[in-house]
Amino acid sequence: MPPDHDMLWRRCAHLGRVLLPLVDQEPWRQARRHENLQAWGIDTTAGERLIELFAALATHAVAVHTSMSAAELDDLSLKSVADAATGKRDYELLAGLPKTFADDRDGHAVNVFRLHIYRGAGRAIDSPS
Repeated sequence: MPPDHDMLWRRCAHLGRVLLPLVDQEPWRQARRHENLQAWGIDTTAGERLIELFAALATHAVAVHTSMSAAELDDLSLKSVADAATGKRDYELLAGLPKTFADDRDGHAVNVFRLHIYRGAGRAIDSPS
């Protein structure tokens, strides 16, 4: 993997990790998120890690789609990331990911996401209402 591509993923993953602390500047948001995760039967720690992963995957998908380098990531609009998070199919978020990850947590989280997609867990998300 080219060094810039590795750096691109690292920057996207970092963005995913800083997202929730930014959102949690309003304390009620964290409490509501935790209530929702518990209501859905998702462990809070695992659920927050998934949110971090989705943010990183969406950011990475947009950056790869637009051939953006790691250095240009600061110019990426949040609207394009939000559009990717809501407009791309689950497997499309995996396109262009590194084969290995410097942070084992990222590699594990991506592999769990892949497993759910391959097992068909994404069908409920992708199926028409």
